[in-house]
Amino acid sequence: MRFTKKALKRRLLLKGMLAGSAIYFPIPRLAQQLNSEGLAWADGSELPRRFGLWFFGNGNEPATWHPSGNGGQGASWSLTEQLQPLVEFKSHLTVISKMELYGADIHYGGSACATTGTPPTDFGSPRLASIDQRIANENIANQTSPFKSIQVGLSKATPSGPEPTLFTISHAAADVPIYPEYNPHNLFARLFGVAATTPELREAQRSVLDAVLEDLNALNARLSAEDRIRIEAHADGVRALEKRLLSAPKSCGLIREPDPSLREDYREEAPIELNEIMGQMLITAMACDLTNVWSYCWTLPAGQVYYRHMGDDFQGSFHEDIVHLTGGKDGIPNGRALIRKGVQFAMQSFASHLKLLQQTTTPTGSTLLDEICIYCTSEVSSGWDHKHDNHPIIIAGKACGKLKGDLHWTANGMQNHNRVMLTLANLMGVQTDYYGLGSTRSSNPINDILA
Repeated sequence: MRFTKKALKRRLLLKGMLAGSAIYFPIPRLAQQLNSEGLAWADGSELPRRFGLWFFGNGNEPATWHPSGNGGQGASWSLTEQLQPLVEFKSHLTVISKMELYGADIHYGGSACATTGTPPTDFGSPRLASIDQRIANENIANQTSPFKSIQVGLSKATPSGPEPTLFTISHAAADVPIYPEYNPHNLFARLFGVAATTPELREAQRSVLDAVLEDLNALNARLSAEDRIRIEAHADGVRALEKRLLSAPKSCGLIREPDPSLREDYREEAPIELNEIMGQMLITAMACDLTNVWSYCWTLPAGQVYYRHMGDDFQGSFHEDIVHLTGGKDGIPNGRALIRKGVQFAMQSFASHLKLLQQTTTPTGSTLLDEICIYCTSEVSSGWDHKHDNHPIIIAGKACGKLKGDLHWTANGMQNHNRVMLTLANLMGVQTDYYGLGSTRSSNPINDILA
């Protein structure tokens, strides 16, 4: 690629060859690609709206999840025990209370309702596309992204039940699941065109950046000082990812297996380091406009995940041995406290992604956390009795100033969760005046959370 025009193209990919494979190296959005206000592409086209679906399985402990009181903004509300890991990002949070998943049944029904807005069929198949896919397909400005959406997962801890709504959270349409990518090397290969752990790359000890060096130098010669700094920071981040993904040195002519934390979560533990790596790749892809819509499945609905690093009380399945044994007269005595700790771990993982978004600046001086809207939820509220009222819902980000943030909004009595879905869909450019089907349908958005 050669850069001879003063105005930069909307999307730039540096090209090269490495270990016999073509490399297409994406770069982050630059000031020279935007109009003078930084609010549109240089040709006046609308910038894509950024949306994420962040899912954690097995619900929460509702009594200590929702903030107290009748809602409010700023100092009038505070984060609860389970939400404390998010305190650094309170200004960019909207916590919503007293929403019910209409028509939901146990875990698989809750998964369908929370992500598609309607209950599944009798066979557990979704009836509609999930909200991330509606946004990916119906937001016109998103259509030019190389990936209309990306699906990433952390823990493959297997649920027990119907596959369509328990083994993924993204659905292209009725009964068309899109399964997440759990392998960090496969995700890196998909984004950058070559697997970081191929024998050829290990043998050469080269970076994808080495392969595109000529194009990178040509581009830098045309950039402002501000944009050159952004490119350098982006390149440093990619090099750091590569170092974390590359396997151990050779030993006796063989390649030793990578550390388990750099592989798929085969121990079903939702490992902290893998969560950070997957999040960094996902956010890098968004910064480069490879995609602007994604879903991240931290743990699957009803997933049999194990938080062994948290001590002796967590050696059993969080779903089966803690959440389900908490209810009833014979429930484990400290069950709810353990659930709170487990949910705090989920929110710590969510917070690590919010931190990456906050640290990633854009040409306008804002951050990706300022620009994105993330819908964070689960498939149940109290998992031990499969309740779906007072459902856990967090909206993170400011959506380019369209969301107030630092807000606890609570309904006057339990109301239809699809009010939230309709609000988010409209906010992200989906032209619809209702969300859901039949008795789950809502035509009443929550405008109070909008700026």
